[in-house]
This record gives sequence, structure tokens and C-alpha cells, in this order.
Amino acid sequence: MSRMTPLFRIAKRELALLFNNKTTFIFAIVLPFVSILFFNTLLSSGVARDLPIAVVDLDRSSISRDVISKLDVTPELNVKFFPISEQKGQELVRLGKVYGVVTIPQNFGLDLKSGRQTTIINQYNSNLLLPGGLEYKAFSKVIGTISAGVNIEKQRKKGVSLQQAIVNYQPLVANNHVLSNPYTNYSYYLNTGFLAMFFQIFVMLTTIYCFGSDLKYNKGDKLYNIAKGNLASIILGKVLPYSVWFLLVGILTLFSMYVWQDFPFFGSKITVLVSLLLLIFANQSYALFFISISNSFREALTIGSGFAAISLSFSGITFPIFGMPKVLQWLSQIFPFTHFFDLLLDQSQRGFPVFYSYKSIIALVILSIFPVALGWFKLKNLFIKGVFNHRI
Repeated sequence: MSRMTPLFRIAKRELALLFNNKTTFIFAIVLPFVSILFFNTLLSSGVARDLPIAVVDLDRSSISRDVISKLDVTPELNVKFFPISEQKGQELVRLGKVYGVVTIPQNFGLDLKSGRQTTIINQYNSNLLLPGGLEYKAFSKVIGTISAGVNIEKQRKKGVSLQQAIVNYQPLVANNHVLSNPYTNYSYYLNTGFLAMFFQIFVMLTTIYCFGSDLKYNKGDKLYNIAKGNLASIILGKVLPYSVWFLLVGILTLFSMYVWQDFPFFGSKITVLVSLLLLIFANQSYALFFISISNSFREALTIGSGFAAISLSFSGITFPIFGMPKVLQWLSQIFPFTHFFDLLLDQSQRGFPVFYSYKSIIALVILSIFPVALGWFKLKNLFIKGVFNHRI
């Protein structure tokens, strides 16, 4: 019982600091709620609609106007500009006013009526992967539909039945089944990743700040004396209030997605909550490790924020892990977010049995223990000393 008393004294002190320290209050309370509101509002529509494009109509025939009409009624596209030349259209793309420019050549309608092949040029900005990809997909769909109509009509004039003309044009039909995120809703995927990533950044920075500020202002030895030389009491006393708080914030984050936004969820809620708690512990463990190897408060914050931020690149959101070089695939396994995000997708959108998430859970358990264990003795010496090597 005597060992527990210092722990609760430190925890009580930390709670008081949380509401008296402006920076800690912002990291732990203000920013998490701002991120929840921001991302749930930003991606609330789920699928991008009415992307502005430009159409250069050099033919000005009834057929070219029909093509423009079909492009405009496509949900993803909005024909907003009609430049007089292809160069003017390209300028609109460079200025960011449109995501693509479609050029209908002269004699387009006449060539189609005469049975000659003609070309519609589509130029789009591939630097913007999401809108560029949607523009290309929507354009290809419209042109495919128009081409099918022209081909089928040509066959009908030769006496071929409508059904046979359709079979002649497309003898092989693809039967696609989307196994994950069948709604093709970008919010389901992106919100899940971005909200979880920012959540772990706040956990990381708050933990570094609550320990680092004591060491920056030469209060580490005071904590060491309160804990009677027990480093475990210092660590548990300081992280316990934040662990409980961030667990509540994490639950609210999940609630905002799977209840408020009604994201699909087909797996185990208990497994997700356990992994959420392990994500908190793993980031706190890494934060303590970064403090132990840093010479200053600023250095610890820099390393911690950098580590948390680049975890997005190693999680598979922006680029699939299996497509990375082997070294980077191995490196991705040291990031807690990689395992949490994979588990969250498995248990929410993919609906995998819990058995398939055991690997992620084990990895999170290891990452909750190993970093702090690795820096334990350096951390202890740091608290005995009471201050960083450099006070910046």
C-alpha cells in the first residue's frame, strides 16, 4: 500500500497540471475534439461529386453537345468551363480551376456518322490522385457508353437484333464483387485512418509534454523523491490519468464514425476497444523511449511528432505495404498505428473473425512493452539527474 501512495500522489498532481497547463490542455482536450469535428465534417459526403472540368468543343454539332450533356450528368463531373482552345483548357488545369479538360475535335459528329474512328482527348491532373482518378474513371465510363451506343446502332442498321448486337459488342461481361467497402465511400476508409492517426499523435505529444516539461524545469528529481526511487510509480502515476482520458476520447472517436456517421461495422467491438487501449499504451511507451534518448525537451518533441506523423506512410493508407521494398515492409512493423489500422479495417469493414486479428494484438502488446523497457535505465538516470542535458 505504501508503494501505491506515491503513485496516486503523482496522478493527482498530473490531473491538476492538465487543467492548469495550457499546452497540455490543448494537446489532450482541445485538439482531439477539433480533429473529430473537422474530419467528420470534411468527408461527410463520402464520395467526391461535381468535380469541375472544362470542355473544348471544336465540332459544335448536336452529337458533340450530346457528349457534353452526358459528361455533365455524370455524378462525379461538372462541366464548368468552355474554353475556346485546348491551350486555354490546359491553363485552367494548371491554375487548379478544373481537374481535367476534354477536347472534342472538329468533324467529330461527321466522322461518327461516316463510320470513321475519331478521338476525344482527355487531359487531367494526375498529381491529385483522388480527383484525377475519379475524373478519368467518369470520362472513360461516358466514352465507353457512347462507343457502345454507336456500335450497337451500326449493327441494328444491318439487321442484327438488339440483344445480339449487345452480345457482339461485349461478349465477355465482368461480374465484380467488392469485398471491402462495397459502397466505395472514401470517408469510410480515409476517416478511419486520419482520425486514428491524429489520435495517436495527440497521445504521443501529450505524453512527451507531461514528462518533458518536468525534466525541462528541473523537477525530475522531485518526482523521483515523491516516488521514493520507484520509476514505475512515476510512469504509472503520470500516464494513468491520460490513459483513462484518451481511452474515453478514442471511444468518442469510434462513436463519431460508427454511430454518428453510420460507418459499416461487422466485427468484434471488444477487440477494437482492446486494440485502442493498446495503441494508447504503445504510443506512451514510445514517448518514454524518445525522452530517454533525447538531450532536450525540444528534441524529444521533434522525434516523437516525426515518428507519429510518418506512421501514416507506413500504414498502407497512401501506398500498400506489400508494394514497398522489403526493408520498408519490415520497418512498417515498428509503428503501432500500422497494426491498429489493419485491425480496425479487419474488424469494421472486412468483418474478419477475431482470430485473424491476433497478430496485430500481439504486435501492439510487444510495442507497449519493448520501447519503455529499452529506455528504462536511461530514463531512471534522467529522473535521478532531474533535468535534460540541454534546457531548450
